[in-house]
Amino acid sequence: MRANITTHEISRTLQTCLAGLAEGGAESGRLDDDTNLFELGIDAMNMPELVARIEERFGLMLTQQEMSAQLFARFGRLVDFVRQKMADE
Repeated sequence: MRANITTHEISRTLQTCLAGLAEGGAESGRLDDDTNLFELGIDAMNMPELVARIEERFGLMLTQQEMSAQLFARFGRLVDFVRQKMADE
């Protein structure tokens, strides 16, 4: 993906990445910044698949140090992280 992608585009792409992994709002596009991804069903079992989807869709490599529970706790944090990571690359 290109470096000048908008926050809205990042949000929509992340919702696509979450589709099928999270319950409820991910498929319908109803995630907001405060949505708790763990409450949607993101856990240790499907986290590797989510990370792989993010890396593939955005052309990023996430390090172990970057992948904290806090990062995946809220949808808005994940959007901000991807935006910043793309700007840094």
